[in-house]
Amino acid sequence: MIERSTEEGPSEVQGPDTLIISAHVRGHGVFRRRVTCPLSMPGRGRGLVGQPVGFRHITDDPDDVEDVLVVRWPDEVRTALEPFRPVGPGAGRARAWRFLARCSAVVTAGGILLTAVMLIGVVFTAGELFADLPAWSRPGTVLAASAGAAVLGPLAFAFCDSRTTAALSRSGRMSPRPSPTARRG
Repeated sequence: MIERSTEEGPSEVQGPDTLIISAHVRGHGVFRRRVTCPLSMPGRGRGLVGQPVGFRHITDDPDDVEDVLVVRWPDEVRTALEPFRPVGPGAGRARAWRFLARCSAVVTAGGILLTAVMLIGVVFTAGELFADLPAWSRPGTVLAASAGAAVLGPLAFAFCDSRTTAALSRSGRMSPRPSPTARRG
């Protein structure tokens, strides 16, 4: 049973809550274990107090609060941890646009890194860095292409992300799979 939830004190970065789990074990008394709440928003652990969980432990020491592996969370946590899988008529388009958005993020990161390397090679080594490259490779062309990828990548990401949202809004159902405990009518 989740006995209580504690929030970290006010600071610049407030992390997830800490949950105290208790279990009555015959012959050993009450075990109390401490685990980080899997719900990322501070204060969300308060809603889990009083709900049952399943956990495993190795030692029979009731004071070993770190000896815990939660194997069954309450339904609220399970549904929050499920990956988002859109359903409906726009789901296929949404997945395709999301894939393209992720590709453009990779192109952006690669363009930024390659631009930095090319600038270092052109400015500081006066071309010595590129002496071993084949004659057909041109550092100026690579520098222009990588700078273009660094600039155009975020624009492509924003466009693909807007198309993902538009495809999901047309489908009418942007929720994850129904939970196994949901009532079917």
